[in-house]
Amino acid sequence: MKLNPGELPNTDGTIMQLTTEELRSLLAEKNQEIEKLKNQPASLEDSWESTYEIISSLEKYKPEEVLFYAAEILSKEMGSKNVAIYTVANREYARLYSSTSLEARRLGNSIKYIAMGELYSELKAGRIYVNERNDPDRPALAHAVYAEEDIRVILMFWDISKDTHGVSPVKRLTVIDTLLQKTILRASRYMSSFRRKNYLEGTNVLNEGTFRVLLKAFLEAKEKGLTECAVVEFEMGYRDYKNISIQVACKIRLTDYMGVLNGGKFYILLANTDIKSAEIVQERFRNLGFKTVLKDLQYKDI
Repeated sequence: MKLNPGELPNTDGTIMQLTTEELRSLLAEKNQEIEKLKNQPASLEDSWESTYEIISSLEKYKPEEVLFYAAEILSKEMGSKNVAIYTVANREYARLYSSTSLEARRLGNSIKYIAMGELYSELKAGRIYVNERNDPDRPALAHAVYAEEDIRVILMFWDISKDTHGVSPVKRLTVIDTLLQKTILRASRYMSSFRRKNYLEGTNVLNEGTFRVLLKAFLEAKEKGLTECAVVEFEMGYRDYKNISIQVACKIRLTDYMGVLNGGKFYILLANTDIKSAEIVQERFRNLGFKTVLKDLQYKDI
């Protein structure tokens, strides 16, 4: 069928006559579609390049800071407001290290990850867990960072955007994990050996320089909404920090830190602890005969 300018075929074989304005409109729409298709690969390439640059920026942080700001970066790159990072304490439990919201902390400060059913099965198999059943007690996505055959860090995303720059969340997380893995593992290993390398001789108490660095990292992350923590100062009286540490060690968690500041004063940093929970811990110390005070410290003051 030979068509004249301004004519298009209908589906029934008849000819549709278009005005000049209608033709221009159709051509404009077609050009827009073509440009969109042309720009998709470039946009995706730019997206991955931006992701690489942002994740590489983690290298500028100290090892004790990395797991805080990894949560912030993962939130941005995955389009998730609610991200939590757990570090594995042993072969059964993992403890919350950082998070971007109260919602992200809904499972609590300690989880028995081997008892989490399908989520654990997927992580153990080296796969990304996807909450296909929309179980409200499970994150939308979860992924484990391994060291050899052991899970060391668990990443949880409680909300996700369906796609970012045309890439599915699972594919995007796979790429991001590849970029992040070495940095996260290095930070995790550092924190695992952090204590024993910096204890005051014969104690489980961090020396002043090390405790100050750690405290500053936690307080700055707290100010940015990436963790909760509380600092308890002890009234020492005639006791020294060695004596106190022996008595209170059984009343704190493995994720809490004992240390000295200001010429030997004894403090405990309660990680991932709000004021209400800190007051409960203070009561335990009081039952042991210790007077303590919660210190309202700012990282700039440390």
